[in-house]
Amino acid sequence: MLSKSSSGWNPRQDREIRATLNELKALDESGYFDGLVNLTLVPEESKIQETIAGQVSRAAPFVKKVSFFKPLDYPVVPPLSHFMTQLAVRDRTEVYKTEAHEKYEHAIGQVRILFGKIVRGEIGSNAVIRSIVGSFMDTFMKDRNLIINMASAPYSGPDYLYDHSLKLCLLSLSLASSAGYSRSQSIEAAQGALLSDVGMMLVPERIRFKRSKLSEGELFEIKKHPMLSVTLLEHIHGLSEVALIIPYQHHERQTGNGYPNKLMGNKVSKFSRIVAIADVFAALINKRTYRESIVPYQAMVSVLAMGGQGLLDGEQIKHLLRAISIFPVGSLVRLTSGRVAKVVAPNPTEFTKPMVSVLTTETGVPLSRGNFPLLDLGTSEEKIIEGLSTNAIAHHILDGF
Repeated sequence: MLSKSSSGWNPRQDREIRATLNELKALDESGYFDGLVNLTLVPEESKIQETIAGQVSRAAPFVKKVSFFKPLDYPVVPPLSHFMTQLAVRDRTEVYKTEAHEKYEHAIGQVRILFGKIVRGEIGSNAVIRSIVGSFMDTFMKDRNLIINMASAPYSGPDYLYDHSLKLCLLSLSLASSAGYSRSQSIEAAQGALLSDVGMMLVPERIRFKRSKLSEGELFEIKKHPMLSVTLLEHIHGLSEVALIIPYQHHERQTGNGYPNKLMGNKVSKFSRIVAIADVFAALINKRTYRESIVPYQAMVSVLAMGGQGLLDGEQIKHLLRAISIFPVGSLVRLTSGRVAKVVAPNPTEFTKPMVSVLTTETGVPLSRGNFPLLDLGTSEEKIIEGLSTNAIAHHILDGF
């Protein structure tokens, strides 16, 4: 078991991670909510309201302070992107890809552990939070497309919260670097994104996992989570203003019809606007109890539409397009030849013409692993005719990379 003084978890220490997962059982006894292990249990409404009311009361002064934070949210040179390289498909070994994917899977467990510790007040500094982001930095600096591939893959587990938080972290890191922010600013944005939804831990599971439309009262409980996140994070030493303002503002909208404060335009931090875009995209591509996942291309179209309506920051959406393409890196597409391909690299100047790896023949027969032809649609006569769902063909997340 790792001590509180540890500078972070080592993803390779499987035994310690598995042992720490047992601590999650204590959440049922924490008083914050019931039914973590047995989802058939219905929490007692009065207990839920009493807990949330207490959190609201204690958080009020700090929440007021957070609402006036003015983080340094313009790019500071040198930008992180100047120090980044990009591995080509041919340069990735199977061992390297497998280790990167295992690190991602381990990190989901780390986020689950982290959130449990935050809820119980066991995280005194941001060292562990920073370590989760830092564990991906080496790979991100040399191979951001592989990171985006994993962050764009739909999740089908029982609780989306931890995977969604990690996706939000990595997508926001990519978006911030594409927008020209420095290494330290990009890491702060990624930390804030990772922590954005920790307040959802205090929302009753009967609401979080409800399979039908939420009632007005249930929606009200969901909309408390930005404030509840700040409540849980306020005592963690070393968190920057950026990492605190993002959880509080990432559901605000440019038009002023977001929550919790209905802020408009420049009153919302640019970092919060970045994470809001990543949050919408990550939420759409993942399945929820009340709906199926959306094809990544359609998710990008939805993000663009929200930008057109003024709900999301259009300038930041352009950075997202440059980073992942309108046919997002990692998504499946059908070409004019009928072949199915996977997007493996964006085209920063022509968003509809990314680099792809072809996975099937014209008749739909899967190609053998290791024999996926690379195709640059920027120079090829072939075009993408449609975006496909991830399960359109049987394949592994690393195929094509």
